[in-house]
Amino acid sequence: MKLTAIDFETANGNAASVCAVGISVMEDGAVEEKYYSLIRPEKNVSWFAPGNISIHGIHPDDVKDAPDFREVYDQMKIYFDDAVVIAHNAGFDMKCLKAACLNTGIPVPTITYFDTVELSRKVFRNLEHHRLNNMCDYLGIELNHHNALSDSYGCLMIAASVMNLSGIYDPVELCAACNVRLKQL
Repeated sequence: MKLTAIDFETANGNAASVCAVGISVMEDGAVEEKYYSLIRPEKNVSWFAPGNISIHGIHPDDVKDAPDFREVYDQMKIYFDDAVVIAHNAGFDMKCLKAACLNTGIPVPTITYFDTVELSRKVFRNLEHHRLNNMCDYLGIELNHHNALSDSYGCLMIAASVMNLSGIYDPVELCAACNVRLKQL
């Protein structure tokens, strides 16, 4: 079964203001594909908040010639086919995906997903923090935090690490064994 990790960065506090996406895909135990794109936010959500810039380092000039969400979505939607989707703090990333789709008139995809924060909390109970950077440090996963591609890869490697620890390589079975909720978008 295919496991697709996704991470969005946003220009401001509006979930539809996606300005970058990173996707990492694992199939049959091997990382098969990686996808990254800057995204030019739609005009109605295109302002960049200084706080967001300080987190991800993406400025308005960086995205002025980038494709818009419609163009990027045409490229990224194939990674959802026959996949369980994961994200670290999945509520944020699913909210971004849904909001960007609704803001651009794209039908919201039907996605089965789970949150690797929840997975990390269930499996690594001894750790004080389960943020992406903390988990990657603990598991020895290289991370360029708040780069969407690196964050998606880190998320994917957290799931892969738990699969290796448990010996369970099917994402649905892994969720059941770890008491992690599978959700639907």
